[in-house]
Amino acid sequence: MHKLCVTSETGRLRSVVIGYPDNFHKAPPAIINETQKQFYFGPDCPTRERVMAELDSFKQTLLGRGVAVFQPEPLDGVPDQLMTRDIGVVIGDTFVVTQMARDSRRDEWLGLLPLLDRMRTQRIIKVPDEVVLEGGDVVVDNGRIFVGLSQRTGPEGAAYLARCFPHFQVIPVPLKQLADGENVLHLDCSFVPVGRHSALIYPDGLAEVPPALAEAYDWIEVTRAEQQMLATNVLSLSPTQVIARPQASRVNTELRRRSLEVIELPFDDPPKTGGSFRCCSLPLWRD
Repeated sequence: MHKLCVTSETGRLRSVVIGYPDNFHKAPPAIINETQKQFYFGPDCPTRERVMAELDSFKQTLLGRGVAVFQPEPLDGVPDQLMTRDIGVVIGDTFVVTQMARDSRRDEWLGLLPLLDRMRTQRIIKVPDEVVLEGGDVVVDNGRIFVGLSQRTGPEGAAYLARCFPHFQVIPVPLKQLADGENVLHLDCSFVPVGRHSALIYPDGLAEVPPALAEAYDWIEVTRAEQQMLATNVLSLSPTQVIARPQASRVNTELRRRSLEVIELPFDDPPKTGGSFRCCSLPLWRD
């Protein structure tokens, strides 16, 4: 089993857990976010066949770049197991099993049990049942842990990480809510570091901009339309490589202007469930 080590968002990716698509919607889907409401009741509803094809393309791209790829074990009765980012996060040398807000997702982490069993000599902690902390709200980057206060994660999630990781600076990032007219489900729908000193940011989705976030990054601002296509939700393979959707052409041009190699992959059906490349991946080891 590869070691656990994640200290940045953009260090070279060595191993990762990506989503498992083969049982997509074998159990009836639970409608738990605004994106699902938009897509699940019309002709553009995601299908198992397309989800499987796009996840396989994602997997083959990662393998072709030398990344070790793992996937959860399939679970009965779970609507989908695509968004592995939410159910766990590696911080330093510790695997944190997170706690989902919605009942339909609370058992997803059980698909990681065979993998966690292989890690039993390493540090694994589980967020208590009474604390909601979803991995899409956690960004670990160079001594800092940014925690989105979002539609899902609350202040108790940030406080829990501050207690568990005193050697990191834990920075809550309040996000605008649906009542504010913004659909930002998790922090990584509005803020993701890329490259060496840059970050994709949807500033209108942030209720406040913490000084550490404002000062640490060269901002690449995304528009509301780009945020809705999850242009922030990219996956870095290294400080010079990033996987992104081809639809985000202006954002991808900005990334290339900063000397990043942008690997454009068609990825249309998984985002209809609410997440793109970052949401479908749980990094275990980055250099």
